[in-house]
Amino acid sequence: MKLSIQGKRLVLTDAIKAYAERKFEKVEKFHDGILEINVTLSAVKLKTGNYHSAEVLAYLSGKTLKATSTEEDLYFAIDQAADALEVQLKKHKDKNKRANSQKGGKSWKFDPESGIVTNQEERRMVKVMLPKKPMNMEEALLQLEVLDKQFFAFKSLETGKMSIVYKRKDGDYGYIIDEE
Repeated sequence: MKLSIQGKRLVLTDAIKAYAERKFEKVEKFHDGILEINVTLSAVKLKTGNYHSAEVLAYLSGKTLKATSTEEDLYFAIDQAADALEVQLKKHKDKNKRANSQKGGKSWKFDPESGIVTNQEERRMVKVMLPKKPMNMEEALLQLEVLDKQFFAFKSLETGKMSIVYKRKDGDYGYIIDEE
């Protein structure tokens, strides 16, 4: 892993550089795919006083993570940025693990009559329970937003029939009613 540390509007002493190197070399153990980390330490003047900023860019294969922290104490800003990067790296690693473990493996099927071998991807069926309480369309739209889903199925309070509200690609909402 390549680690570079730069200073902007501040003198980058050997002690500061060594401290930052120790902090950011430790984050390598959280993700083995880190190619490069660039750390920029700077002094920032705001109306409320003088602050120090630590901005970190971590380059992974196919992804860039960014962590920043602005504090009165430079060492504390470095600590906060390193901690934020550590959290992001752990999330990224866990996300990759989940994605790799949830991918259905390809299964091969041989048909002896035709002599053809085909592969079929495994699919998962997820069971979703519908709300028991009937609700109106406004409540269903609220549930759609709160749950952050693409669609929400519910029993209509007005008609007593199954209905679906969904987010359209243009940002509007759609409403499907059962016509039984």
